[in-house]
Amino acid sequence: MTQGILLALLAATVYGFLGVAFELAAKRNYPNWDFALYKQLFGTILGLLFVFWLKLPLYENRILAIALAGAVCYVATLWAYLTASRERDIAANWTILNLSVALPVLLSVFWFNDRFTSAKVFGVVLTIASVIFIGEIGTQRIEFTMKWVRWITVAFLLNGWFVVLLRFVPEGLGALFTVYFYGISVVVVLVYKLISRERLAHGKGILAVAALGACTHWSGIMLTILALEVVGKISKQAGLIVYPITNGLVIPIGVVIGSLILRQKITTRSRWGIGCGAIAMVFLSWG
Repeated sequence: MTQGILLALLAATVYGFLGVAFELAAKRNYPNWDFALYKQLFGTILGLLFVFWLKLPLYENRILAIALAGAVCYVATLWAYLTASRERDIAANWTILNLSVALPVLLSVFWFNDRFTSAKVFGVVLTIASVIFIGEIGTQRIEFTMKWVRWITVAFLLNGWFVVLLRFVPEGLGALFTVYFYGISVVVVLVYKLISRERLAHGKGILAVAALGACTHWSGIMLTILALEVVGKISKQAGLIVYPITNGLVIPIGVVIGSLILRQKITTRSRWGIGCGAIAMVFLSWG
């Protein structure tokens, strides 16, 4: 169990730097589809390198459907999140995105027969409170726009389900899953680019940020899959133990790293929202 928790903690730390990559891409106004294309392409290459190193088979039909669903869901999530990130800073965007882990936790109650305890009820209440604090709801100084509300909501709703898919990746096939997932994502973006006939953006800046995003995202996925595998051998509720760490603890980690590197100010209300979000993850995994 300890090894699994340590893997989850490492995943949360790595994901914190992924938030910085997304923030850089949004604030530098890199085209969403182009950034997604480069990031997913770098991720495909990383996956292939590890598949060859581990001498895994290149075809495995058990993960095709999972990878396809994950790719479509993730590309839509990434586009929505990058669009929302142009409106608000990392404290608001990153917190609300990762609060989406509340969705698979609640799903476990109805699908995986987990108990709906009073702790989980309190976790849902704190999740709502976090969104209210960060969204500046109920104040005279409303900083958000309807565009931000729309796209951060889309990102919130879609992101949670990608996390669920990682539970169904067969043991030992995590690296191959990333090849399929990233590869299909590249095809999806390329099809859009061809249909829209948009020119492809290029430059060292977008490539560097995309590479950072790919390395941190790929590493986070692999660490999460490994954590689920390790904890799953001991507990039948691996998701309820791992997800609140990888997608809950990453809230304060990502915001602090982002604010330090990007020098973004965190308001008092945002601090309360971040705190509520992190505590919500604890209660959602309790009991």
